[in-house]
Amino acid sequence: MLKSRKVLATFTSIALIFGALTYLLAWSSIFSVTTVSVTGAPNMQAERAVLTIADIASGEKIARVEPRATALRIESIDWIASAAVSRSWVSGEVVISIKPRRPSALFNGQTIDRGGAIFSLPGYVPQALPRISAPSTAAGLQALELYRVVPATFQDQITSLTAFNESNFAISLNYGGRAIRIQWGRNEESALKVEVISALLNLPENKKIRRIDVSAPHAPIVK
Repeated sequence: MLKSRKVLATFTSIALIFGALTYLLAWSSIFSVTTVSVTGAPNMQAERAVLTIADIASGEKIARVEPRATALRIESIDWIASAAVSRSWVSGEVVISIKPRRPSALFNGQTIDRGGAIFSLPGYVPQALPRISAPSTAAGLQALELYRVVPATFQDQITSLTAFNESNFAISLNYGGRAIRIQWGRNEESALKVEVISALLNLPENKKIRRIDVSAPHAPIVK
């Protein structure tokens, strides 16, 4: 009988402790969210967008904040590559860390990154991004690769790139205020093509040309 009473007392104590912990974690104001912050957001508009979808309020019970579920919800935003959420039981601080996608080009009027993800970044004003027109994302990424392999001095003159398919490209240049259309052809022999274009544009007799075809760089055509 004495042993049974001890067992009962032990279970009762455990239940009381469990109940007290449950109350402290789920209902007591002791373990509540005090602050919610975002790191990695590129601007205030992006930060507000993250806070809105995270939907975590100050004073909320910190036990009810589910880091993984919240991170997955945030990662549903198209311009976010990854997200992580941490919570501190001691301070009540919730930190949302995000990694935004990096705009690499304007693809058919929309922002695209190097991985081919198309997204809209809040508050972002495109500056110095190549403008790409293409019938598919794959072709657009090939045009972006073409842009990346040409010298920076040549990049600075490019106003747009067109991919007719994944192996046929055209480039529009602003050369000293003059619009030049380059039929590039395949994404190959880029260094040679840039050298040929520069040489042709520097010839006095080519001051009025508007088109250059370097799809066969050893036999260029000017118009």
